[in-house]
Amino acid sequence: MKMRVLTATNKGKLISLAAKVAEKAESSYKVDQIPPAYPCERERLIVIVVSAKASMPETFNRFCGSRLSREMATNVALIVDGKPENASKIMQTIKNTGVNLIEDVLYVNGGLPFKFAKKYTPEEESAVIGWTERVLAQLK
Repeated sequence: MKMRVLTATNKGKLISLAAKVAEKAESSYKVDQIPPAYPCERERLIVIVVSAKASMPETFNRFCGSRLSREMATNVALIVDGKPENASKIMQTIKNTGVNLIEDVLYVNGGLPFKFAKKYTPEEESAVIGWTERVLAQLK
């Protein structure tokens, strides 16, 4: 499937979970960061794995606010490490672009803010796999 998994985090656990999503969805792309190294064009799905904060970096805001469009992607899904109120700001920004935001947001505990801390529990892995299957089932 034509899809991308993009990250906006420096937490190794979230980056590992993003790789699990890409593997499960059989993405032909490696996990990339925001902004992506290669442009997104007519992707069926973009999964954004983000550490949501009250104030997000400008590169993230620009990508989700002004660059994201229906030409770039049909659907966007979120995996969020952070407070729901911070996630809702990101969700509203994405909705304003006209891209279909999948409402099934997966909230995870990202753990320590170190890239080398990549371990996740079997429960977290099964939650990510189940979430990925649900998201893929509701694509437009």
